[in-house]
Amino acid sequence: MRTLSILVALAAGLLPVLGAPAASAGERQPFEVVKGWEVERTIGDTSANPCLMTHAYEDQDDNNAANAVVFALRGSSAALVLVYQGWNFDKEEPIKVPLFLDKKPIKVKTTWIGDGKTLRTQLPDSVVPDLLAAKTVILRFEDSDADFRIPNFAAGYESLRRCDATPATAIVPQPGQPGTAALQAAPAQPPAPSQQRIAAYVVGLSVQRVLKECDVSSTGKQRAAVDAKMAALQPEMAPLEAQLRSELKRNGETCPPADKQADFQEVLRKMIELSPEDFVAVLEKPPAADNAAKAAPDSKL
Repeated sequence: MRTLSILVALAAGLLPVLGAPAASAGERQPFEVVKGWEVERTIGDTSANPCLMTHAYEDQDDNNAANAVVFALRGSSAALVLVYQGWNFDKEEPIKVPLFLDKKPIKVKTTWIGDGKTLRTQLPDSVVPDLLAAKTVILRFEDSDADFRIPNFAAGYESLRRCDATPATAIVPQPGQPGTAALQAAPAQPPAPSQQRIAAYVVGLSVQRVLKECDVSSTGKQRAAVDAKMAALQPEMAPLEAQLRSELKRNGETCPPADKQADFQEVLRKMIELSPEDFVAVLEKPPAADNAAKAAPDSKL
């Protein structure tokens, strides 16, 4: 059973999979979904390459760990971002690691930059033909290989080039053409929720389940307050909710044991009293830094 702080980290770690912020920090709109690749355009990007392509999947051979590959052209270079749920790099950590496409070594001098669950790098666009022919991106670390699947990369790349070449004002939905978005005509989408708010929502889902399914002490007023907090967050979480619930279910759902009941009560109190951002900040503090209460419980709610 995991601590609440690990739940928070897991929730925050979903963001690179869903949005790939390392490739582009701007708000994006969908262009097409082609054979497992989601092609998006960065709103307001007036460069020659405003689009990126993402393939996200769960690796059944690695306990369904979340993986993603993000690719974009940047003039005469290419940006490549790899995301793996099991990584935990320091922010802006430089990583020297060889790159292989299938069994072919790619002999370019590059440094990967780690940041949490992502690694990113810039490559010359001369690597594109090798990517088009490959099925797997491999980073060869000293102790093991990190493999990332890129099926149908060529189809995704063709869509990426179409997206880059299409003026934003010319992109309008076509009948029978799913996945195409009107970037200018459509209303701007609200910004993605912050990592802190997603983390608070994940913990809130666990709290709601415990209150409903487990033998814990609570009042009607407390349950109503939790439901109100979650209802306020739900609209912005709607696009992520199915995946967040799936992650919680996959990591196991149990009730707090008797010796953790007091810890659960403290989490319940903080969730009700604090804003989502303050709630997560308190949960992430080490035990010694929280003088008002005990450490967060060692079990998943």
